[in-house]
Amino acid sequence: MLETMRNSAQSWLAKLILGGIAFSFALWGVGDYFSGSRVEYVANVDGHPITKAAFAQAYDRQVNAYRNMLGKQFSRALIKQFHVKNDTVQMLINRRIMLDEADRLGLVAPKAVLIAKVEGTPAFRSGGVFDANRYRALTRNMGYPTTRDFENEQRLNLMVDALQQSVMRSATVSDADVHDKFDREYEQRVIQAIVVDPSSLKRAISVSDADARSYYAAHKGEFESPLRVQLQAVVIDPTKMAKSVEVSAADLAASYQKRKAEFVQPEQRQASHILIKVAKNASAAMVAMARKKIDAAKARLDKGEAFAAVAKDVSEDSNADQGGDLGFFPRSAMVPAFDKAVFALKKGDVSGVVRTKFGFHLIKLTAIKPEHQQSLAEVKGALTHDLQRAKAGDEAYQLSQDLDDALGREASLTAAAKKVDLPVVEMVPMGRSEAIDNKLLASNPDLMKRAFSITKDDAVEVTELDGGSFVALAVVKRIPPQPEPFAKVAAAVHQTVLEQRAQERAKALAKKILQAGEGGAHLNALVQQFGQPKFISKPVRSNGLGDQASWLSGSVLAQAFDQQPGHWLPAPISTSSGLVVARVAKVIAAKDAKFSNQKAALRQSLMQSKGAVRFARWMASVRLRHEIKRFPKVLNQF
Repeated sequence: MLETMRNSAQSWLAKLILGGIAFSFALWGVGDYFSGSRVEYVANVDGHPITKAAFAQAYDRQVNAYRNMLGKQFSRALIKQFHVKNDTVQMLINRRIMLDEADRLGLVAPKAVLIAKVEGTPAFRSGGVFDANRYRALTRNMGYPTTRDFENEQRLNLMVDALQQSVMRSATVSDADVHDKFDREYEQRVIQAIVVDPSSLKRAISVSDADARSYYAAHKGEFESPLRVQLQAVVIDPTKMAKSVEVSAADLAASYQKRKAEFVQPEQRQASHILIKVAKNASAAMVAMARKKIDAAKARLDKGEAFAAVAKDVSEDSNADQGGDLGFFPRSAMVPAFDKAVFALKKGDVSGVVRTKFGFHLIKLTAIKPEHQQSLAEVKGALTHDLQRAKAGDEAYQLSQDLDDALGREASLTAAAKKVDLPVVEMVPMGRSEAIDNKLLASNPDLMKRAFSITKDDAVEVTELDGGSFVALAVVKRIPPQPEPFAKVAAAVHQTVLEQRAQERAKALAKKILQAGEGGAHLNALVQQFGQPKFISKPVRSNGLGDQASWLSGSVLAQAFDQQPGHWLPAPISTSSGLVVARVAKVIAAKDAKFSNQKAALRQSLMQSKGAVRFARWMASVRLRHEIKRFPKVLNQF
């Protein structure tokens, strides 16, 4: 089963498995396991082709990663700007070269390591144990004809990773390097700044209707309706299926015998207590005062007063009004000292003074429920429910495979669902904001993302949700964004123009402040002249520790730690607080006393960063020994 999705191995299962098992090169694609009538290549390394199919899988993974990371800001234009296509083909080329180098060096992946990786992958486990049937089904779903094909790919990943790690570990780090890094990371600086907040300038700016209309005419794409989708869904819910599952008396009896040990009710005891509170780390005087109170309560009990009456009078616990009654509880339910005292008493006895982290106690044992083996009749309801859920879970899983199998033979979700006698839920067109109110989509973030990313041409996937449910989504219609009429978005257009003009004024003002500061004007004089607030940081490290002010962004810190004391940063920096014009007021050297505690961690960090640089250089030199060809015409199809 689940063989029909070989040509679309981008399901959550594939991502989960590859995320847990593959190493740094696993994102570079898994090769071309399918043959078509005409195989196209995106590149060739020493005669070894990189197929269009392999590139498509790797490229889609990269695009989906950006989509998940950027959310609403995602666009194909950004993908182009980030050079994702070129980066993907370069990664595939590098991986091919790495495999050749690993083979040349005679590197192998030990079978024991491969087995441990596969059997340790959470997606292949059921109830904490490796499930061979699940392993076979999920690897087929990823597009591997057999588990051997999957294991061969993971063996290659292990070899590539081993080679990469060996190159990275060859980097060397001297004690001087470590000390320099310590000085850079633990040095502190005091930064002075004037922050120009664009929002404070808005009240002096006016935007006419003509200005707004002119902006709208030139930027209609900024004021579009949201993407809307009309979906179909098939839901396989074992919770609902469980209600109709019949459980025989024989199944109940067998399950009871198998789980009989679970239905032993341990001994429980009912107790009351008198508590005089005192903290664990209280002063000797406070402890003495509390001890005096609990001893006085004990004396009243010894004279024959009722325990409940004394508890109501002096206990400082919240159950004092109930005579200190704690109800029934099993062994180990209370803190150790209290538990030990309770289970050492006989019914009706009162303990001596017991101290716990809460204070001083006097405890009376009021009742005992001995250990009890629950009968089948007592646990029949719970057993029936568990058996129904287990059987329904198995049926749901089988149905999901049957549906997936039908999807490979039928042209639509409707037709496939009909083959396996499952109802299709028809949804009305909706945007993302409306989808939040859709119970099915809102139940799973990945399902929500999928609803707005798939197209009519995409293969329908059967997705497993939390709780053992399965869902298949299909797009009936995608309604692309369209420019909204000006009347509908006039307020938004006015606000956009206002914010842009405020930003422009803020940039111009910040430049004037910087020019005056570089000309020798004092910080306070600049505040007086330009009417903008000043800020002075606490001593702060380059990573931001020491001051959490919102204007101290990463860019401000990075530039501030590149400047000499008394110098202004070269340009205003945009932050969430506004445009920051800053100067370094003071430099505080790192204290050598901390060096010994940080030395090991700093060395490890340097090893990683230097190792990455060494690997990049090694990779560049190795590429020169290989013949690499790229085929732009095929790449341009993406």
